Amino acid sequence: MVPADNYRKFEGVFFEAEIPSDWEQEIIEDIPCFFDPEGAGALQLAAARSPTERDYYAPAELIAYLDRNGFELAADRVVTFAQADGSIGAGCEFLQGGRYWSVQVVSRGPLLVVVLYNADEQPDAELRGRLNHVKATLRITEAA
Repeated sequence: MVPADNYRKFEGVFFEAEIPSDWEQEIIEDIPCFFDPEGAGALQLAAARSPTERDYYAPAELIAYLDRNGFELAADRVVTFAQADGSIGAGCEFLQGGRYWSVQVVSRGPLLVVVLYNADEQPDAELRGRLNHVKATLRITEAA
């Protein structure tokens, strides 16, 4: 596990997460992208606010995201969780098209954050720890 001081806080429009300090950052199509310059993958943090103020439900949004993007994944491969702040989350990992994918969706009311990582190879233990740290520190900071 990487020491906590090797992370920096990233603040999005209504969320925050801790990102490895040595990763570079770019904004691509208004979505923050983070990557290890010597690595084989990229992490994206996309946020959405419901235009109709309807409440998002993370597990349903995750399944819809997978369907929209042509991913085939059995529903029993999706893990759901609740956070202390009232957020609901859902996540999964899978291999498809020769690539590794990790998708986590967190929602609270009309706010939604998608954490997407994909790479040409499966992460080793160190990278997996870094990705898990990012996902574990993701917080929606705005009241729903």
